[in-house]
Formats: sequence, structure tokens, C-alpha cells
Amino acid sequence: MEIIASLKDFKKLSNSVITVGNYDGIHKGHHDVLSYIVEEGKKRNIPSCLITFDPNPFYVLSDKPDSINLQSLDEKLKTLKEIGLDVVLIIPFDKEFSLMPAQVFADTVLKDLFNPTLISVGTNHYFGHKKEGNFEFLKAFCSDNNIELHTPEMREHMGSTISSSLIRSLILDGNSSKVYDYLGRFYGFNATVVSGSNRGKTMNYPTANFIPTFENQLLPSTGVYLTKVFLDGKCYFGMMNAGVRPTFNEKKFVMEVHILSDKFGHLYDKNFYIEFLDKIRDEKKFDSKELLIKQIEKDKEVCIELIDTFKEKYEI
Repeated sequence: MEIIASLKDFKKLSNSVITVGNYDGIHKGHHDVLSYIVEEGKKRNIPSCLITFDPNPFYVLSDKPDSINLQSLDEKLKTLKEIGLDVVLIIPFDKEFSLMPAQVFADTVLKDLFNPTLISVGTNHYFGHKKEGNFEFLKAFCSDNNIELHTPEMREHMGSTISSSLIRSLILDGNSSKVYDYLGRFYGFNATVVSGSNRGKTMNYPTANFIPTFENQLLPSTGVYLTKVFLDGKCYFGMMNAGVRPTFNEKKFVMEVHILSDKFGHLYDKNFYIEFLDKIRDEKKFDSKELLIKQIEKDKEVCIELIDTFKEKYEI
């Protein structure tokens, strides 16, 4: 897969099949479109291409943006390569680019650089300044330039259209176990261990505090989770707490994971990948450290019981 990180470095293609979008998370609906593009490229013997943007336009166009990414750019490119795309153009999205009129983008980027025989986008897709390039605009543009316009069928689950926005809502609402059905995998990210209070050791539940390696990664809601940690080619189930640790009157949001294995050493000075399988309870303030320890023991029992269920249902 060829990756071009700017418009000025892109060499014009004689023809192509193409899709355009953020494709954050690359969920099941995204997979449908991208797989279609790849297959059409093979049938026509021309490159299958994606135009995407970095950073997500949300960060440029919003006044006070929160972190919303389901994937880092590196993880997205890794997934795109697995799907089989030939060419990915990453357009650096800034204020200046956001002012480009839809017609200019269509003429100078879509037509001049890619010369597509087919474009595949959903009916809710738009591009250009003030979202001028809506589906009706693109339909007219394709008709004028003899380009086939493909509209993928929107993938649904339980009556809801699969989208990155819906998946973000599920994560923020603590519905980790439901994410799998929309995303096609459990939500997770690469993490870096950071220094913590070391309080877990004194409670016989040593934990590793961690943060995402990607600063714009969407974080899970507060609570206690069953997780899975991937480290050095092995995987371990874990119990994770995300929150402000109200029992100790703290206010800073912290994520810390305890590995549920006697054979595991430690996570200190390590980078790992963590998946959030299920939220088992909300964060709660306890009247004493001893009461918190008793609850942690119950949480561990719940996690261990859930492990067999997840192994059987998801073959993990």
C-alpha cells in the first residue's frame, strides 16, 4: 500500500476507484465500503484509493474539542493495509484547507489527481467549505464527468445505523460489551505505563497506571472494567479502574489495570495494547480503604466469572 502524506507529493493517477472520508475506527460499515473499493479496483485492474484527513477535521473546526479518535493514524493505516487498499492520500487538515470550496476540491483533487472511474460514498457524506459538497453536489459532479457514483448500503445492527459517532456514544456510556457488534472488535488502544501512587501494592492488588500513546484517543467512561492486555506476544485478562478515585479524595482522571494472572510479572516500564471487554460497575466512593478492598475482591470474582463467558462467545 502506497501512503502519500500531502497533496504536493501526490503523483497524478491515470484512473482509479476511490472513496473519501475520515474512516475513524474503521467499523463494519467502513469495511463494507473499503472492501468494495478494493474488489472493484481488482476487477478493473486500476488502483483502489482512499482520501482521508489528519487530524480529524473536528479538532480544527471545533472551539474546544475533546479527544474523540477511535484509532490513531498509525493504527488506521495498519487496518487499511490489511483490507488491501492500493493508495492512501492523507491530507493535512488545517484552517486553510477547511476553506477550500467543494468545487475546487472536486476539480483539483478528485478529478485532476485521481481521475476516478468510480467514487463510493454514503448519502450522508459531504466535503468542502461549509459542507457545500453534499451528496447532491457529488451526484451532479459525477454525472458531468462521466464518473460512476456508488452508494453503499448502510450497515445496521439492532435497528441502528453503524457509525463512528454511535460507537463513541457506546464507549462514553460504558457499553463496552456492545461495541464489538458495531466495530467488529473490542475497543482498545496502545498504552504507555506512567508513574502512579503505588497504592495498589499496599492493597494486594498491584496496578499499572497508563495513558494512551495517542493523545487524541477517546477514553472510556469512569468505572471498573474487564479488560484484555496484549504484551510481548502474549495476552492477559485484567481488571481496570478508570476514574478519579473518590475514596481517596482525588480529582485527576486515572486509568490503572491489575493483571488477573499469578504467572504475570509486572507492567512497569512497558508499552502494551489494552481492550475494554465489559464494564462491570460504576465508580463509587467508599467510606474506608478496607471497604474498597472488599469491593475489589468482589469485582475480581465478577471478572473471573465473565472471562469464561467471553472466551466462549468471542473465542478469545
